[in-house]
Amino acid sequence: MQFKTLINHPADWMQGSGPHSDVVMTSRVRLARNLRGFPFPGYSQEYQRLELLNLARPVVEDLPEMKERYSEDYATISKIKKQVLVERHLISREHAARSAGCAVVVDKSQNISIMINEEDHFRIQGIRPGLNLRSAWDLVDHIDTEMEASLPYAYDKELGYLTACPTNVGTGMRASVMLHLPALALTEQINPVIKAVGKIGLAVRGLYGEGTEALGNLFQISNQHTLGEKEGEIITSIERVIERVVTSEINARQKLIEENSIMLKD
Repeated sequence: MQFKTLINHPADWMQGSGPHSDVVMTSRVRLARNLRGFPFPGYSQEYQRLELLNLARPVVEDLPEMKERYSEDYATISKIKKQVLVERHLISREHAARSAGCAVVVDKSQNISIMINEEDHFRIQGIRPGLNLRSAWDLVDHIDTEMEASLPYAYDKELGYLTACPTNVGTGMRASVMLHLPALALTEQINPVIKAVGKIGLAVRGLYGEGTEALGNLFQISNQHTLGEKEGEIITSIERVIERVVTSEINARQKLIEENSIMLKD
């Protein structure tokens, strides 16, 4: 698939469907994986990243899910293309800042993207519209199993999957939900909600993840730790919190509507 085809076809998550789609824009599950015998990308030299890329990229491209893929080598990609991929949430800002020895492979529907040589050797991402964390998890779990059958992952029997950042060690999974919370912001309830979410071990970030602002009242809520936890448990705990946040946002919207109706009558 050519880049022109990709940008001319909206991703599935952009269709505005899925559970609680009036509040929840997307559900995303990302797995961090690394190969044995290679240094993490941040500690590797260019020739090592190129060696890993040449080894792994054909495996990723040959996955059944990537039959009509978009695949791009960062040695030749333009800054404009990278920006589009960031805005489509197919690559991270950190990955966009990299060059030779890096690549991204995206499936036709743009539900799956695999970044090669980001902070970890692989960032396997599944993204679905609305509150669909389990659907996103099913996507990446299947891809991960297929890749692990052909590639020697860095894995420890006690710790789990080994990653560049200690907070990802274990399952290597980061599950996140993008929410639009204008009513909570307008009624000045957003800060208490953020604090409450933080107290139970979840992180609240901006539009493009860590270190970014909540532009347009868009917020990402995700797990912070993976060590010692099972994937299903992480997803269940996040879903419970999101359901409460969604309810709070809907109640705040209704309150604003009622207040506005009273003002119009007066």
